[in-house]
Amino acid sequence: MKTYLKTITMGATLMLALATTAIAQPGNGPQHHRKQLESQKIAYITTQLELTPQEAQTFWPVYNQFDAKRKALRQGFMQDARPKDMDIEKLSDKQATELADGQIIEAQKLIDLRKEYHAQFKSILPPKKVLKLYQAERGFQRELLGRIKDHRDQRKPIK
Repeated sequence: MKTYLKTITMGATLMLALATTAIAQPGNGPQHHRKQLESQKIAYITTQLELTPQEAQTFWPVYNQFDAKRKALRQGFMQDARPKDMDIEKLSDKQATELADGQIIEAQKLIDLRKEYHAQFKSILPPKKVLKLYQAERGFQRELLGRIKDHRDQRKPIK
C-alpha cells in the first residue's frame, strides 16, 4: 500500500511537472506534448512486453480504457487537492480528518481500478507479461522523471 501511494504521488507530481514544462514551451501546447508522451509510452510498453500482433490487438483497447479511467480519477484528485502551502496547523481536527480520509479513499479507488483491470490483463496476456506491464509502467515513469530532472538541471544557472 505504501509503495502504491508513493506511485500515485509520483504520478501526480509527474503530470504536474509535464504540464508545467509543456506550457513553458513556445509554440507547443500541452495537447501536443501529451500526445507525444502517449506515443512514447505505447512504444515503451510494447517493446518491454514484446507483444505479439494478436496480443497487441486485444491488449491495447483494454489498457487504453484502464488508462483513461485512471487519468480521470487522478484528474479528480488534482481538482480536489488542497494547496501545498496550506498551513496544516491552522486546520481544525475535522478538516484534517476529512483531508486525510480523502487521501486514503482516493488511493483505494485507484487500487480498486487496478485490481479490476489486473483480472482483465491476466485474461489477455501470459502472467509474465502482466508482471512486465507493471514494471514497464514504473520504468517509463522513472525515465520521464529523469528527463524532467535533466531538463531542470540544464536550466539552472552556473555558479
